[in-house]
Amino acid sequence: MKNLLLIFIVSTFLCGSCQNSDFKKRIQTDYEQSLQFFKTEMVSHFPVTIPDSSSYRSSAPIKDDLKLFGFGVDGILLWKTYSESQYEEISSKFIKLSNNFYSSNDSALLLVFSYCNEIEIDGEVFDNQEPLERQELARHNLTTATSLPIPLFEIDDHKCNTMSGLTKDFIIYVLEAKPGRYIDDSYLEECDCLPEKWKHGYSKGVSMSDEKQVVIYWISVW
Repeated sequence: MKNLLLIFIVSTFLCGSCQNSDFKKRIQTDYEQSLQFFKTEMVSHFPVTIPDSSSYRSSAPIKDDLKLFGFGVDGILLWKTYSESQYEEISSKFIKLSNNFYSSNDSALLLVFSYCNEIEIDGEVFDNQEPLERQELARHNLTTATSLPIPLFEIDDHKCNTMSGLTKDFIIYVLEAKPGRYIDDSYLEECDCLPEKWKHGYSKGVSMSDEKQVVIYWISVW
């Protein structure tokens, strides 16, 4: 099995009162470079500049990334809590743009996540490398899931034991999802945790909580 790029993670929390301009510039540069890895239309729903008091995590490959075994997902997550007026404006826009939305605990969700249950080293096969929960999610994808693909959200701030990984107050809006190859083949690996139609593809959207006034922007490409 071929090696895969190690997921590169950048996480940050920016305060409105932060005085460290160099730090902000560096984070903004990292954010822009992550966005630029993808085609413009794939990330057009993201803020152009990273908002204050927000967090983001990127698995977009960068130069000199290390490599690991297994199937990986390239993507970006950015989440922010907005004021009531800001949230109403943003949520209204995205609700109009999306024709497909799901509850965070919808039993039909098709989930995209990094997965490596079997590896071969020097001719010897090692299986059952993933936790049982992850293996069950892979079986669910292959036998039960019917939704458009979405990320498996693993965000500590909003984590819950639901199908999507988000707390139950979130609604997940898919803005676009298409099967196919949308990044260079050198970044792609075959997987056994997705149905044949969705072996490769991309999906983008937002997850929103009216209760918390939180918006999670996301793009996943695999």
